[in-house]
Order: sequence, then C-alpha cells, then structure tokens
Amino acid sequence: MNEFRVCRVCGYEKGFHVYFREHEKGHKIGLICPSCGQSYDIGWIVPDLADTAEKGAQFES
Repeated sequence: MNEFRVCRVCGYEKGFHVYFREHEKGHKIGLICPSCGQSYDIGWIVPDLADTAEKGAQFES
C-alpha cells in the first residue's frame, strides 16, 4: 500500500481526521473518517503530548 486515503467502510476519498487517546505508554494517534466516523488504529504511540490540548478556532462550512 502506497497511500491510505480512502475509507474502507464508506469510500470517502479525501483523507482523515486524527484522534489522540490516552495509552499506558503515552498517547495513541489514530485516524477517523470525517464522513462515517470509522476509526482506524494505525499503531502510532507517542511517549507523551507536549502540552494539554486546547479548543481551537471553529470555522463555518
């Protein structure tokens, strides 16, 4: 596989959002389809996030 861009559940083709979940070894980073909400565990675990997440700007579509 050269690139993972299409959701295997709904076929959405424009990439993914990311999620950050607490994990015993730090934080797990995964992908979420913005169309159907399917989550993908891609195996990324980081030792710790640098700062606490803050709510960012919201944009109208």
